[in-house]
Amino acid sequence: MPEAKFSVVVVSWNVKNDLEHCLAALLREQAEGAPIEVTVVDNASLDGSASMVRERFPWARLEALVENIGFSRACNLGAREAAGEYLLFLNPDAEVVAGFFSDLERSFIHRPRAAIIGGHILNQDGSTQPSVRGFPGLWVGLLEATKLLSRFPGLAPRYLLPRFNYQETQAVDQVMGAGLAIRRGVWEALAGFDERFFVWFEEVDLCQRARTAGYQVWYDAHLNLVHAAARSFAQLPFTKRHYLYMTSLVRYLSKHRGVLAAALVWLVSRPAFAVTYLYDYVVSKHVEQG
Repeated sequence: MPEAKFSVVVVSWNVKNDLEHCLAALLREQAEGAPIEVTVVDNASLDGSASMVRERFPWARLEALVENIGFSRACNLGAREAAGEYLLFLNPDAEVVAGFFSDLERSFIHRPRAAIIGGHILNQDGSTQPSVRGFPGLWVGLLEATKLLSRFPGLAPRYLLPRFNYQETQAVDQVMGAGLAIRRGVWEALAGFDERFFVWFEEVDLCQRARTAGYQVWYDAHLNLVHAAARSFAQLPFTKRHYLYMTSLVRYLSKHRGVLAAALVWLVSRPAFAVTYLYDYVVSKHVEQG
């Protein structure tokens, strides 16, 4: 097998079946001669994920952790031993499409100023999955805190980019972390993911820091992968997901938009937390009685 040019890091938590499909797709790319190495960091899964990797994919480097250290720390851990010129952080519920790595290398070569590249992410039915956004600010934070953004997405067009042309390769603010590729030198210059983000907004922060440092972030319309979306965290209660999401958003705002903006969003989010906790309680009682 040729020397690894791409180091793929997959962080997994209790999604054994998805992880198996993800690694099988990477194995097919290896069989076609793609110069890749793969590291799986298992965040203390209880579904036999680590055993499956050992048995079915012994060529993959495995870091089987005894506790869930969060997505950012796990990514940094997986990248620590990476030897490739480029790093690809790939979700376990994502699968690369044939020819992905040759297309990715071509994309980096053609765009020497591009530090980070994300591809065209597809849903399992073949439709486009929105994966490019602007950077969030105070207004977006307030909409998220009050749960209004999901109901009225038209209130934040500069963030959600509803008219973004996914058929056109272009420079962007941020790309989804489900399949984020970065030059190794830039990764080291930026010191990787900020480990204060347990999950969510770590890639937004990385893209923001890359842009601030003068690098470019690109979306490549010809770089395809399929993503099932949020399989790991769908296992958590809604209240827990909402808390983790808002904690990371507030941390991002504090870091890039100022402490006052972050504090205001956190304060406004308190009533929303009360509502979501009540919702979870009612749902759980209904399940128990049903």
